[in-house]
Amino acid sequence: MGMVKRFNTHDLSSVKPQKPPVELHIEETPVYFIGPASTDNPMSHVRTRLMGHVLFNDRKLKWNRITLQLSGKAGLDIQAPVAALPRELAGDEAGSHSKNTMRLDSTMTLCKIEKELIFTGEEVIEFGLHLPTTLPASTRTKHAFVEYTLLAIFSGGSFFKKYRIQRSVTLCRHYLPSPSAMIPCIEYNNAKEWFEWSAEVPKAVAIEAGEIVIALRWSVEKELVEVDRIELALEEIETYRFSTKSGVHNLPPMISRFPPTAYHPPTYSGNSETHFIRTPIPVTTPIHQITRPVRTHMFNPFLDISHRLRLIIYFTTSTSLQPEPLILEYPIIVTDYPADQPSISPIVGGDEAVAVDFDLPEYTPAYTIDDENNNNNNNDNDSTITTTTNNTNVSSIR
Repeated sequence: MGMVKRFNTHDLSSVKPQKPPVELHIEETPVYFIGPASTDNPMSHVRTRLMGHVLFNDRKLKWNRITLQLSGKAGLDIQAPVAALPRELAGDEAGSHSKNTMRLDSTMTLCKIEKELIFTGEEVIEFGLHLPTTLPASTRTKHAFVEYTLLAIFSGGSFFKKYRIQRSVTLCRHYLPSPSAMIPCIEYNNAKEWFEWSAEVPKAVAIEAGEIVIALRWSVEKELVEVDRIELALEEIETYRFSTKSGVHNLPPMISRFPPTAYHPPTYSGNSETHFIRTPIPVTTPIHQITRPVRTHMFNPFLDISHRLRLIIYFTTSTSLQPEPLILEYPIIVTDYPADQPSISPIVGGDEAVAVDFDLPEYTPAYTIDDENNNNNNNDNDSTITTTTNNTNVSSIR
């Protein structure tokens, strides 16, 4: 009868897990850009880098070549109404099947950055990859995405196969570098018959501020009508786009309106008085959870998320005049501060104040890929729009 060898827990715990021959580490904090991606942006001269290091665990291996590849891709996958598509894409079905939908499916390469590391026998090699200032932020919505990956390829001789490590990279774009940034305002003036108004609206607001404040002044013939109340609400506009031979086309926007806040002016208010109208910014906190928080401003090849303020002025009715509510809409950029900045109250002015440019268009040059570049990257880049109606392939337009 043979002997049965027994293993106890002490023997199993003494076995150490084997480490991989090499490890790839990148900084945990996201890579962030400041302001619009244009040459006019005062922060565009700041060279943004992706920092990390390579750790060599097996010192016996002599690595011949180490290549880092950062690639970014954007994609679109949405069911669009045929009536909203251009004739070249919808064909003859736009008139007879206006209620049908057509699937738009497309991907494109945003960047491909390579860098080689020289192995000299050290245990750790630190690296930094310079990133273009025109890269959009990482995002994933129901119908579009932007993602970045860092691939490290190691080759260690003729008898050693290539070793690959892939890591996800998160890119963020902020329009305010810190709470000390000076946010410019735009003054809107207009008049309608017996009512004249002036509104000062900030070009941008950080979600850390918690609310949006505008300054409103008006003049009205009180013998005819008076202002009863004012409602201010934040709206989020989600617009998907795609490109064909004829240019860039936008699908009908999806508008989400957040709950408004009401402001009742004082009973005895003069025409020269300034009224500060406020509305909260809906965000999710550990204490207060909401189902639909606001998203920050976003712009990429297939998606544009913008915001605007909807101001409604209601008037008191009289026997001689029955005024309709006045609806005003003002654009605003909703952004946030970089992760490494403390969430404190903004500082207006001062020596550390930074002027930020919010002028649009934001991303130059536009996200287009020429035929020559497209032919050279057929395996990595698919810039075609694949359309499907009722699960039937219709056309493919480059």
